[in-house]
Amino acid sequence: MPDHKTLEELRDQLLLNDVLDNIDAGIIIYDADGNFVYMNPVMVNWRNIPRSEYLTMNVRDFYDVLDVCVFDLVCQQKRRVSRLQYYHQRGQGSSSPARVRIVTGTPLFDSEGNIQYVVVILQDVDNFERQYRRLRDQNEILTSDHDRGRRPEQEITMVARSPEILQLLNVTDNLAQLDSTVLLTGESGTGKEVFARYIHERSARKDKPLITVNCAAIPENLLEAELFGYKKGSFTGADREGKIGLCEAADGGTLFLDEINSLPLSLQGKVLRMIEEKSVQPIGALKAKKVDFRLITATNRNLLSLVKKGEFREDLYYRLNVIPLAIPPVRGRRDDIIPLCLHFLHEFCQKYNLQKSFSEDVLARLKRYDWPGNVREIRNFVERMVVMTPASTREISSIPDGLLSPDNDVLSGAGTNASAADADRPYSTPGGSAFGGAAFGGSAPGGSAFGDASFDGPAFGPRKSGSQPAGYPIVPPARRPLTKEDIQAALKQAGGRRETAAALLGISRRQLQYRIKEFHLSERCRYGENQL
Repeated sequence: MPDHKTLEELRDQLLLNDVLDNIDAGIIIYDADGNFVYMNPVMVNWRNIPRSEYLTMNVRDFYDVLDVCVFDLVCQQKRRVSRLQYYHQRGQGSSSPARVRIVTGTPLFDSEGNIQYVVVILQDVDNFERQYRRLRDQNEILTSDHDRGRRPEQEITMVARSPEILQLLNVTDNLAQLDSTVLLTGESGTGKEVFARYIHERSARKDKPLITVNCAAIPENLLEAELFGYKKGSFTGADREGKIGLCEAADGGTLFLDEINSLPLSLQGKVLRMIEEKSVQPIGALKAKKVDFRLITATNRNLLSLVKKGEFREDLYYRLNVIPLAIPPVRGRRDDIIPLCLHFLHEFCQKYNLQKSFSEDVLARLKRYDWPGNVREIRNFVERMVVMTPASTREISSIPDGLLSPDNDVLSGAGTNASAADADRPYSTPGGSAFGGAAFGGSAPGGSAFGDASFDGPAFGPRKSGSQPAGYPIVPPARRPLTKEDIQAALKQAGGRRETAAALLGISRRQLQYRIKEFHLSERCRYGENQL
């Protein structure tokens, strides 16, 4: 590595990096040995590696994800070299689809004609083409209606550096080519739908549709018609021409049933028959239709506990639980936090045509934060920071008060592993393991090499002291799930205000709303003076 004085001289020549930091292309400067001397924010966000870590690395650290090293070509030929370079997202290996970028390396010589530095400029071809299409459409340059209506497909990028997710991706790559049914489990916001798309895009069915159905988002009285379709005249209000069901629309592709735990008991038998017979029978039809799809389901609740309560069919559970994959929460894979933040920063900087970076202090705080909302919370936080800071701000060096919950901001530096506070979280993975307490290739209780695809513990974990008003009498013991009566009593005492009722129960507003829906508490019911 160059000495400190040489770096300072280089920075003076680069106008304190201001020019290069604001160029919308990746820029790297290597010394003669291939050590990183400088990289602009585009490269930091692109590779999801903090600048401080980048400066300890060498170009050879990336040999495994590149088909050609332009730095080496420049050193061999001692002249400017431009190449198309194929590369893989770091951490995903050669099985992930290769991306293409234009890379130009330029040597800088010392007074004796030896290479002192190599300046490399990188431009992702897919990003360039997307920007070209967007600008072309905005400026209404002559283009066919077919091209104008097309939306360029974006491949799934899995950001992974933690051993837990890298191991999970390795297993996912192996099973993607098979047609086995997959059950994805994990807390809300961990990325179950992203994993479903990842499996689909690496399967033999990738050229066919991926149909996603959120079982909790469709009203119960409409869910059967949406899933299986109906014939014309089947019921009042039906479309005159009938309607194809979402399960039939997935024929040849993949059917992803999200929040399968919300599937009504009355429909579970029909779904079981569809899975066993690979056929669907639309409402009003006399005969069933054969369908061929790969089934992926997801749940954020313990299906086995629902089976024991009589809320989920046991035979359907075992039909779904063929290959269970447990996705660990973010707090259990802290090595992914900074790469995820940088990945989303790059995404939103491109979306809003901005150039921003996070300071090392901000990244350190983000890594210590508990992220109860998991990847979804990280994405929302990064977008908020990008759009809330002035466009002229290049480095985000502080986090406004209130954006990170103090209850989950472990500023004392609790290390990189899941904290002991996990016991207070709903749907936590037992044993602190990202895969249900068993490593892949080993054995887990029940004989599954993937670990138990469920979450132990009560539906709501132990309440933290001070999380509810003193003297409030109806909060159930930590090991007893909330009942309908608990919810009604809290809403009544809170005068119908859900935020207050959630605090009284020691749960989040989102969890309260889920319980209101689960217990079919009408929106028009009144508790006290306020409406629900």
